[in-house]
Amino acid sequence: MKLDNWLAQRAQSCPDRIALISDGESMTYAELEEEAVHAARRLSAWGVRRGATVAMNMDPGREKIILVHALMKTGAVLLPISPKLSPEERSRALDACDVTVDLDDPGKLTQTEADMPLLGEHDMSDPHCRILTSGSTGHPRPVSLTYGNHLFSAMGSAFNIGVDPSDRWLCNLPTSHISGLSIVMRSVIYGTAMVLQDRFDPGSVADAIERDGVNVISMVSTMLLRLLDEGVDLSTPRAILVGGGPVPQSALAEALDRGARVIQTYGLTETCSQITTLEVSEARRKVGSVGRPLLTSHLRIQDREILVQGPTVSAGALDADGWLHTGDVGWIDDDGFLYVQGRTDDMIVTGGENVMPAEVEDVLVQHPEIIEAAVIGRPDPEWQQAVTAFLVARDGMEVDLETVRNHCEGKLAPYKIPKQVEVVDELPKTASGKLHRAILRDPTRFAQ
Repeated sequence: MKLDNWLAQRAQSCPDRIALISDGESMTYAELEEEAVHAARRLSAWGVRRGATVAMNMDPGREKIILVHALMKTGAVLLPISPKLSPEERSRALDACDVTVDLDDPGKLTQTEADMPLLGEHDMSDPHCRILTSGSTGHPRPVSLTYGNHLFSAMGSAFNIGVDPSDRWLCNLPTSHISGLSIVMRSVIYGTAMVLQDRFDPGSVADAIERDGVNVISMVSTMLLRLLDEGVDLSTPRAILVGGGPVPQSALAEALDRGARVIQTYGLTETCSQITTLEVSEARRKVGSVGRPLLTSHLRIQDREILVQGPTVSAGALDADGWLHTGDVGWIDDDGFLYVQGRTDDMIVTGGENVMPAEVEDVLVQHPEIIEAAVIGRPDPEWQQAVTAFLVARDGMEVDLETVRNHCEGKLAPYKIPKQVEVVDELPKTASGKLHRAILRDPTRFAQ
């Protein structure tokens, strides 16, 4: 099945519609198409060819979005690299992906344009990009995603939260990860506007909602906690999708009480973003759930692990039976709603009992003096693993083990209550904003 180049098609069907808002400036689809065509010809003059892997290592911005679309016109495969990677990590990623061209600065492109035909269509199975996983459990590895993966992902999201031509989707998640890149792709498939910010800041989010008319937002749990703590009015957007790991139910309930249409979502790099997303109408009745599978996606639970199948899944991630083993622990209720409890390798075994960190973290952040919490199991001669909590407290507040244990008493079984507590300035995060639990487990890498 052939797919038209999405940007070219949108420039023809809705040329004057806003495609991108960045740094207070807007571009229509016609303008974005014109810029992307020129950039594609400059890339061709620089040696970029169909099938070549092009690494793109730069901060989010107007030029980066233009280049993402330009690469599609050449048939090259995008490998977005986070600017936050160390030189060693970056070198390892480039070697693993057999990179042909390494582009870290748009200024490197000559103004010479090659007079070469640009691609007007793609096969569903053509590779679009290779995305490095967030690395929350180890070293990042590349996942190959096709044009078909992106199309079915956009369709699944659209059939859940709907699409309006006037939609403006805020993207302040890294476009080097599927969380941010999926917004770039969905926007051009839908023909809607993307509002791009180069980093997360509560004040900037508030401005984007009020000034730029943002009505759809994607974020991770820590971002929601910051926005609630700063008192940002989230009642205007029609959908706020929160993913990237377990979300404290107390934060979800607070957001809903403030009028926010917050819905949890669940997805992976290997599934081209969302697999399940809660419907806005079910947000309060099913608080804590990440929803039902989106259109064309299927899931089942095997030995507590979540398995996924469908056309959004990277073919290289499937087992012999056509299922992706996510490595996540979860369960499905009688209505078919999925609940994600955490990673299989995050489970703490203490005194013969199993503890999922997310359950403990959810209780800890209900304490008024605790902003963020992360829980791991530390080797312990008596308990096998001791439940250990890392806490970020409000400025000037003191939180100790006794405070934590008193707070958790009656809310958690005794074996789930932390036996050790450390107050830290901040928790380690991956480039995509997820908690980097692997660093917490390694005292040589995490030292305050």
